[in-house]
Amino acid sequence: MSIARRALLPILVFAVAFLTFWPGLTGEFVNWDDHDNIVNNPGVHGLGRAQLEWMWTSAVLGHYIPLTWMSFGLNFALGGLNPRGYHLVNLLLHAANATLFFWIARRLLRAARSSDTPDEAASPGPVDFGAAFAALLFAVHPLRVESVVWITERKDVLSAFFFLLSILAYL
Repeated sequence: MSIARRALLPILVFAVAFLTFWPGLTGEFVNWDDHDNIVNNPGVHGLGRAQLEWMWTSAVLGHYIPLTWMSFGLNFALGGLNPRGYHLVNLLLHAANATLFFWIARRLLRAARSSDTPDEAASPGPVDFGAAFAALLFAVHPLRVESVVWITERKDVLSAFFFLLSILAYL
């Protein structure tokens, strides 16, 4: 399999994850807790000194999530309280997570295959397609909907991003 073709698989995974949840960009803030965490929370309305101090010293509804608060502050600084921007960041994080999942699955499948059949380790086709299949399952699974389209659940996709990065770095 050529390098160009192999590069298409992670791009495909990213695109499928993005397009699957694209309709979520039209959503509003959820009346459950988006208003408490974002709309009515001056602590995430920008990245000024007061906001940064609040982000690193406060918890809302029992959650201490300073990196998530900072991402909300950045969203606010770039687009105010337009929910589309907040949804877009969640969507981009999810698509990036699906792509990271592809790279992790690829490394794990390659390691398993090379230990079983060292003479075939140079043939990445089945490994890449298997990794793409696994990543696509992750990308479009219905359990991802809540984390991707509910703005407050950014903590899920953001923590998954750093978790997957750490797994990839370990492998």
